[in-house]
Amino acid sequence: MSSSLRKTSGMSFERISGDCLEIREGGGCLTLFGLLFFAAGIFLTLAGLGLIPLENAQSMDWWGKPLLIAMGLAFASVGGCLVFSRTRITLDAARGTLTRRWWLIMPIKSENFRLESFRSVELGLSSGDSDSPDTYPIVLKGDAICPDVQLKNGSSYGESRQLAVHLAELLRVPLEEATSDHKTVLESGELRQSLAERIQGRMSGTEEPTRPVSLRSRVEMIPGGVLIRIPGDGFKWTLLLPVAISVGVLLYFGPGFLEFFDRTRTPVPVQMFFLGFALILFGLIPLFRFISNIVNALRSYTEIIATSQELRLTQQGAWKKSVTTLPAGEIVDLDYSTASGLLEKAMDSAGSPPRRPHLGTQPPVPPRWLKALVRLNRSTGVIVKHRTGRLAFGAGLPDEEVTYLYAEVKRALSGK
Repeated sequence: MSSSLRKTSGMSFERISGDCLEIREGGGCLTLFGLLFFAAGIFLTLAGLGLIPLENAQSMDWWGKPLLIAMGLAFASVGGCLVFSRTRITLDAARGTLTRRWWLIMPIKSENFRLESFRSVELGLSSGDSDSPDTYPIVLKGDAICPDVQLKNGSSYGESRQLAVHLAELLRVPLEEATSDHKTVLESGELRQSLAERIQGRMSGTEEPTRPVSLRSRVEMIPGGVLIRIPGDGFKWTLLLPVAISVGVLLYFGPGFLEFFDRTRTPVPVQMFFLGFALILFGLIPLFRFISNIVNALRSYTEIIATSQELRLTQQGAWKKSVTTLPAGEIVDLDYSTASGLLEKAMDSAGSPPRRPHLGTQPPVPPRWLKALVRLNRSTGVIVKHRTGRLAFGAGLPDEEVTYLYAEVKRALSGK
């Protein structure tokens, strides 16, 4: 086996041999972060014990030193766990075992599973928010006896997918790619194939996509592929709202501030400082954002050129332009997300029964409040998954247009 298969430098896992893989957690940047907590905890503990003199020790209340000791022990415990804790997961296909071990300087716990109990590897998506990134949990799906086992929850799609492929190869089970609305199941012979290779290997070609009656996008057939140009959102009167609010705040509170300065005989330099700060905060910044939004409405667009050789995504913003080129061999999957798909997922999470219509029955109707909440969210559009990450285009377009663009790009990448 080649060294490129055995070692994955920079990754949190290592293919030790053809039959053995190890996943590592802990250490790295967490160690440096934990050292700060650990050092702060030691300092507070020593200060509470009186081993480090404090200037205000005499005026400190009776409960001050016990509080310092408690805080120091808490900080030292958290820092010590980050510095010294490690987790190692070893999958040995030759022995048919999965072993997870926890270390805190020395081994403290371990658990074992039989690999024959797992039927597939699932790569999922846990959507983040403004404070946390998206993560990609990797789960071994068990049978009726063995529970599912989550091996890792990484923040990099490329690394997580690479690990999932190694696991599926090692266990000789399918890989369930569930990082978007529609799950893709890859068998052993398809794990390292690109999307184009998988489509070309099938007997039947891709179906002719149905063009919607009306399109926001401009779609043109070019030699060997398709060109799609999606215009920006355009000018909306809501762009004036932030400027109107800022001007209203200045007009309403400005005279009161000037009267206050005159009444208190505030020095002129101080008046100029506060007035300049208010003008920047409520005048220049909203004005610059308004101009940027107007320029963005006039100039912005997204252009996609898809052929059997590559996919090129150009995004023009208000002031800058970015171009991303992906070889067709690097694209591993293509999917789409629509508003109706978001509604179905919201119904499932709200506890509605699954949508499986039977004879004589109608599918469940979502409540109005749920429809209203879903309309506030924009669909992701067409999602392109490649070996190192993901990108998307067409967010907020109508459902029929999203599915049409997805079908056209897929057909162009397949070469059929």
